[in-house]
Amino acid sequence: MACAFQVIGGSTMRCFRKTWRITLLAGAVLPVSAVAQQAPAGGGDGDDIVVTGYARQNAQAIAAKRDNDRIGEFLASDEIGQQPDYNISDSFRRLPGVTTVFDEDEGRYVGIRGMNPNFTVGTLDGAVLATAERQNRQLNMEAIPTTAVAGLEVIKSRTPDVEGNAIGGIVNLRSRSAFDRGIRTFVGNAFIGMSDSRAVPGKGFNRPTDDGLNYRADATLATRFGVDDSWGFVLTGAYSRKRRDQERLNPTGYSQVNGVTVASGIISAGYPNTVDRYGGTAKLEWRPDPRVQAEVSGTYFQQSDNELRHQQQLTRGTVDTTRTTGGTARVGTAGGFLRFNDFPLEKPLYVAQGKVKWTGEDGHHAALRGSWSRAIFLEASNQLQFNLPTSAANAYTQTMANGVPIAVLDNVATFTNPANYTFASYTPYRDRSLDLVREAQFDWGYRDTARDRGLGIGAGLKYRAATRDFDTRQAVWGLASGTTLNAANLVLPDRWSPLYTGGQSRPQPLLDFDAFKRYFDQNAASFTLNAAQTALNERRSDYIVGEKVMAGYVLLRHTGDRHSLITGIRYEDTETTIDGFRVAGSTLTPLTRGASYGSWLPSATFNYNLSDPLRLRLAYYKAIGRPSPSDLGTNETLNQTTLVLTRGNPDLRPRVAQNFDASLEYYMPGDSGLISLATFYKDIRDDIYSQAAGTTVIDGTIYQVTQPQNLAGSRVFGIEGALVVNKLRFLPSPLADFGVSLNATYLNGKARFPGGGSFDRLTQQPVFQGNAALFYQRDWLQARVSYAHIGRQYTSISPTTPTSNRYDQPFDQVDLQTRMTFGPIQIIGEVRNATDAHRENFDGFGTRDQNFFGRQFWLGAAVKL
Repeated sequence: MACAFQVIGGSTMRCFRKTWRITLLAGAVLPVSAVAQQAPAGGGDGDDIVVTGYARQNAQAIAAKRDNDRIGEFLASDEIGQQPDYNISDSFRRLPGVTTVFDEDEGRYVGIRGMNPNFTVGTLDGAVLATAERQNRQLNMEAIPTTAVAGLEVIKSRTPDVEGNAIGGIVNLRSRSAFDRGIRTFVGNAFIGMSDSRAVPGKGFNRPTDDGLNYRADATLATRFGVDDSWGFVLTGAYSRKRRDQERLNPTGYSQVNGVTVASGIISAGYPNTVDRYGGTAKLEWRPDPRVQAEVSGTYFQQSDNELRHQQQLTRGTVDTTRTTGGTARVGTAGGFLRFNDFPLEKPLYVAQGKVKWTGEDGHHAALRGSWSRAIFLEASNQLQFNLPTSAANAYTQTMANGVPIAVLDNVATFTNPANYTFASYTPYRDRSLDLVREAQFDWGYRDTARDRGLGIGAGLKYRAATRDFDTRQAVWGLASGTTLNAANLVLPDRWSPLYTGGQSRPQPLLDFDAFKRYFDQNAASFTLNAAQTALNERRSDYIVGEKVMAGYVLLRHTGDRHSLITGIRYEDTETTIDGFRVAGSTLTPLTRGASYGSWLPSATFNYNLSDPLRLRLAYYKAIGRPSPSDLGTNETLNQTTLVLTRGNPDLRPRVAQNFDASLEYYMPGDSGLISLATFYKDIRDDIYSQAAGTTVIDGTIYQVTQPQNLAGSRVFGIEGALVVNKLRFLPSPLADFGVSLNATYLNGKARFPGGGSFDRLTQQPVFQGNAALFYQRDWLQARVSYAHIGRQYTSISPTTPTSNRYDQPFDQVDLQTRMTFGPIQIIGEVRNATDAHRENFDGFGTRDQNFFGRQFWLGAAVKL
């Protein structure tokens, strides 16, 4: 039996069998009603197989942008689920005005409109997500695969019902629903892949295998049941394993000798790594009639890194000034070390949420939501170091090549002989942080939705309690008196040739931690524990930050045939408590501190349809940026020699920003394309810097206090442009089946320093960033080339020493994807980082990081039944 087979935006072909009604998606699920609208006329026999592609994905995102009251950006689930992106953060970088902060080859945090990721709030269906990142508020989304959610939302302007702690903006992950599609749906993806970065030997402690195939798989099951199919259930699951090596060169710093730049130390590092991610979501929904909706859901995602870090440092000793000239430095004596670390990171995220929503026939509506989220960051690492004494035997000549120090050794054999390295320390440590977030929210409104006309009103209350618990410890082991130990018999049989050796063969020895641990266990009398330092390390960095926020808002909305105005005010009352210690030498004294403050946050959002396809948006809002936990709660440390007290400051006020936005958007017929231009300005006050803050008396002694303070401000101005055209119809066939997606962002920022002075950039803010995609879709074939560019970003800025400013060089990445459709199956090939780009970080003298991580290749299939 024959059946019709249509590609949206393409032509019709025939398939050879009819078993089910199948809607193939690009790795994700669309509402059946939305797909059905695209079916050809006369196709009412129920036999249509609709294959969606890049054009449909763009149309979904365009429709979401058009229909939202706020200025924002959107990605449909298909778009993020089937790009060569490992995680949610990677996907966000494809949107205008959104910056992803990378950790090596993967996105970790998201910044919006040039702002540090600390100013981005992350939510799942509106519930604030916990984050256990070290000392800050940056939301780590590495553990969440792109296929785990139905869509991504970036909210750039704020209305009164939206979280106030959002100077940058809000990223919301929208989960799947059984009521988005037909009665029953199953979609699955499975991929195998490999990395071409495999040079570093990686079989060792806690890593029984080295290089091998990578793989990832995910599945989503959605079904409805019960009376009138009023109950819905969604179950998603995902698992992936990625193995790749990372090769780095890390100079530790520089100085000038006779006008020649000389590195103080050069670390050659190889990091073999395995990353496992797994988890999923279960959601139960109930919709007995159109006026009542209820749901409960649970989400769990885990990221487990198993990384080994092999490092060898060449440490500069004395410089021969008589032979240092003309761009060449002569280092007469040098030393170094061999170091091993393992980084078995565990980063689980748990979310539980319940919602009830009621809509009356008279214009009233109400919603109640409760959520619980827990995130953990656990790093239990072993650090082992053997030192090479400083001597003339390790002399070398150094030159600079494009900002990279190249050291050519006089005696390679001396530097690479493990017998010359003697035991320095064994310091296993554990770093654990936990974030627990509990929320309750109630919203009520009367005639304040987009479908209502005239004047409406809304109000709501929200309560959130968050607890951040930081717990670190480190044992310090040394050799017993009279004992010697070198690395001769404690290295792996394989060696690695590091980067940038000036053509010199330099096989780097790699410490074998398994061999060392056996020696350590069998020769306990040869080692001694520094009990006092170890005991101090158990507690000296431990503290707990508690934060309670009570918020309320009221809004007014007026909606006409061509306009909507939403205005109102939000009030947030914040209470902070700190439980920690005062550290004076080896003495720990428990301390409890606290503070509170209130924030009034007005806002106004205006939308006006200049014509049917042309929309103007204007917005003003006030927002805050709460201090990081480390700024609030870092333990007090008394230096009893210099009489300086260093501590966190629980009395810090939040940063406050006045935000102004304007956007002009042209929507092509049928959401087939978009042209948009937006501009914004943020004026930020009460930025936080650490500085002397008077004196205090402790036990009769006067101490100078150094702590974070609200001392300065910053501002950022930006322009964002986007163009999406799903089909280039002005071109002759088959070129008309090409489409394009382009966006670009220009950012102009200024950071003001305490006591005067400024810098023409904010940290992690590029001047320019952009994305481009060229895609093709015809019959059974789809293909896309995606390009992402981010300009220079400063990672640290000094108000007093400009040469210490550090910045990432511009980075360009190209990703490729091809899809071929065979009945209900799509075969998908992906190449990530096709040009083998690498990351570079510099200061005012030269490079501080050359970071190579290679390319990823994937081949897989997607099916939906």
